Amino acid sequence: MNNGKEPSKNLFNPQGFTLIELAFVLVIFPTLMISIFSVLDMANVIFHTNDVYSRLNQSAMQTLRSISREIGQTNPNPTPPHLNITRDAGNNSIVAFQIPVDWDNDGDVITAGVNPNVEWGAYDEVGRFQSGRLNGWTRYSVVSSQLIREVIQALDAGQNPVMRRVIANNVQNFNAVQTQNILSMTLTLSGTDTIGQAGRQRTIQTTFASDTVLRNAVN
Repeated sequence: MNNGKEPSKNLFNPQGFTLIELAFVLVIFPTLMISIFSVLDMANVIFHTNDVYSRLNQSAMQTLRSISREIGQTNPNPTPPHLNITRDAGNNSIVAFQIPVDWDNDGDVITAGVNPNVEWGAYDEVGRFQSGRLNGWTRYSVVSSQLIREVIQALDAGQNPVMRRVIANNVQNFNAVQTQNILSMTLTLSGTDTIGQAGRQRTIQTTFASDTVLRNAVN
């Protein structure tokens, strides 16, 4: 006898999960976790790759700006030559040049006399304005994937440098081309990243370019 009342219903399934439901969960849950991990790993890779690109671009930009500030003081005219561009065995440019220097610390870069001439040479450090090397040359070249700045006393392939400094690492290519009074330069740098993707190493390259006006067209 139910006294006219509906039997109460159990809101919970007394039988629990079925085998099919458990199998479905066991298949879907790992797949979902793998998908989430893959998305997070790829996001991490993209973040660190962009960071490497940013650092490479900044390094290349700063390097070419430093070269441009110095080499912009040279004379673009071929006679007499104050700029010499050749290539090494790896097809990288070797750029040697002279700029006006105050080698005798007299406050100017010209010779004394009625008809003064510019005193051409090189400074040991970029941005110096005294204690220059009269008739010296500044040379930029790639040696063992490093961009090197050297000061040499004579334009000679076998000339030992009096000063040598590394200004960029992991250099893949350095190229310079003169067109009248414009020097176009490109610098390609590389970097590696092992973040994400099970630590697999990735090589990243970036190329930065600049044009420099060679402004001292005087002898």
